[in-house]
Amino acid sequence: AQATGSSLGEVLLLADESTLGVLGLQGVRAAAMARLLGRINSVRDWYRELSLGEKGVVCLAIGNVWGTLYGTHVRRMKLRTPESDFLVATSYMVKEEEKKAFELAWSDAARLAQRQPGYEWTKTYKALDWEDSPFHYISFRMWSEESCYRRFITHDGTWKLLMDRLKNCLVSDEKSTVYKVIVDDSVRRIIP
Repeated sequence: AQATGSSLGEVLLLADESTLGVLGLQGVRAAAMARLLGRINSVRDWYRELSLGEKGVVCLAIGNVWGTLYGTHVRRMKLRTPESDFLVATSYMVKEEEKKAFELAWSDAARLAQRQPGYEWTKTYKALDWEDSPFHYISFRMWSEESCYRRFITHDGTWKLLMDRLKNCLVSDEKSTVYKVIVDDSVRRIIP
């Protein structure tokens, strides 16, 4: 068989069974590689002939495509491993004689929150200097989404009962504020 065409498909069409047996898979791969290198070389020649402005436009277009692909990859990775971003900080001023009752009611409320969808973690701190502190207890509770937190505090009857128990122990109403993470320099362990 004689190969007069310029594409790999034409070469394969012109080859008879005996020639294809001689070429084999290695020959097909070599022909495909030669075609690819020829295309790369023709693109290189085309780029050399462009003016400086045209080269700038080509680089801009390549950067745009590359940035889109990379940005999509980063966004998909964030969606795959979502990070919690809804931190609720609550401060409490507790009556001196109600410390134990407050801690018991707060523990019950924390256990209830742990069973809710979207709950991540809770940290609570107690003031060492009871008289001079602007608050006696401060609690940080992380939720995966605002909707999970809002659903919990508005629709859970047990939560409302526990909040009534907590309010009986307080000097003034608790103050809750929502925070969003801006910088996180904590060290994370990645366990495969």
